[in-house]
Amino acid sequence: MQTSRQQIHPPPARVFHDSLDWRFLLPTTEAGKIRVVVEQGADFGQTLEQIGIPVSNCSSFSDIKQNEKENTQALVLPFGLPVRWVSAQRGDQIEFYRSLRHLVCPGGYLLIGFENSWNSHSKTQSGYHPSTSRRVANQLNRAGFRSIRIWGAMPNLRIPEYIFALNDRAIYFALQHRFRRKPALLNILRTLSYAIGWSGISAFLPGYFAVAVV
Repeated sequence: MQTSRQQIHPPPARVFHDSLDWRFLLPTTEAGKIRVVVEQGADFGQTLEQIGIPVSNCSSFSDIKQNEKENTQALVLPFGLPVRWVSAQRGDQIEFYRSLRHLVCPGGYLLIGFENSWNSHSKTQSGYHPSTSRRVANQLNRAGFRSIRIWGAMPNLRIPEYIFALNDRAIYFALQHRFRRKPALLNILRTLSYAIGWSGISAFLPGYFAVAVV
């Protein structure tokens, strides 16, 4: 007796099942006005449908037409720039950010996530280019964006259970809840905050989201 073998495919990752929806950082949550850009083959479209963003709103970096005007109110790069894309642009991230402005309508928003470059393994693990909050804010400013705000994200960009502003109160609150079952680590962080402040500790967060106005 022969039994048929069925190829078992893992279900799509439920990115937003156990994480926050980063749309609360944007002035609009209307799905038709949000365009999401991820690395080609990332299979992120199915997970976006969980929060009502259709697959048709998800593009790869290869699909971006830098000289094409679009009526996108919010352009989202949830994981930042792919390493291969940065290499192809010869590291000129400012020029690439400048080109993204043509894809967003005046007064629209760019949301970009990025892992902390202090994590030496982030580039090889994720395939996206890591950076620092100060560097990204400076690059976006030089690219012509305005009203730039940076938010911390933990434990990572794919499942951001905590997204918070980078001020002392918000950082303390997020870390207090994130590590509530690790009192020894919390004591170390509190002691460290006396020396460098909570704003200094924010430089070592695993990930960030930057939101800027066109």
